[in-house]
Amino acid sequence: MIEIKKRPKDFIVIEEASLETDENGTHFLYLLTKKNLTTRELASFLGFSYAGLKDKTAITVQHVTFPEFKGNHIRENLKDGTYFLKFIGKIKKKIKIGHLKGNRFYIKLHGQKVKPADYFINFYGIQRLKGNIDKGKKLFKKLMEKPRKLKWRENFLIDAFLSFLWNETLNLYLSETVEGTFKTHEDFRFFIPSEPFEKIREKVPRFWTIAGHKKDYRESWSFYKKILLKEGISTDDFIKTLKNLRIKGDFRKTYLPVEAKIENDFISFSLPKGAYATVYLIFCG
Repeated sequence: MIEIKKRPKDFIVIEEASLETDENGTHFLYLLTKKNLTTRELASFLGFSYAGLKDKTAITVQHVTFPEFKGNHIRENLKDGTYFLKFIGKIKKKIKIGHLKGNRFYIKLHGQKVKPADYFINFYGIQRLKGNIDKGKKLFKKLMEKPRKLKWRENFLIDAFLSFLWNETLNLYLSETVEGTFKTHEDFRFFIPSEPFEKIREKVPRFWTIAGHKKDYRESWSFYKKILLKEGISTDDFIKTLKNLRIKGDFRKTYLPVEAKIENDFISFSLPKGAYATVYLIFCG
């Protein structure tokens, strides 16, 4: 995998969104540029709404909204990093999670030899999984015995566990269906098909089920059974607990095409919301 994030300026993320300004709007739209700061912490500090979380060890650009006007330009150096706000205009509704098309990435290669992949498997990234899976699984098993309403952090841990199951079931399916090999990155395994994109589209379903009590699992169910057995969870208890937690489930795109280019020692590419640049880079190798 490409080595990244040595310095914030080595990893640049620019949010892609379609937002129409309206002079009669009641929310104030700003473009936020930040370095070495998390979106969540900065939002808590400044009081803005945002569409997606952006990396800390990076230079990131994203749209945010405030309930009141903050000025045309604001720049501040904090203890850990810097942020800059530029007023764009008024907007009818405040930005919420998911109100974006995707992100454009610019990643410094530092002379590394890279062959951009024209597609990748849309696995959940290590940022979502690391340090959260075991906690999420432990919490899920407790909820199997005694269901209750969850706090935000607990919902996040359950989501991380379900993301892990999505990855593992798809890993198993791919390893039995197409040619390829596993690559390990930070103790997580990802199956990397060696077949061209045309063959993947012929052999692999376009969507893979995110676990929930109302979703059609289609061909994924037999693989969920195998992984759940390995994790010590019965399928009946699994579905019952999802129902108690009101987790309906969803579908996630299994693979994504990518157009990437290398210029001035940077690789650049765009990904839709919910996709992970770090996963794509594993496929570039």
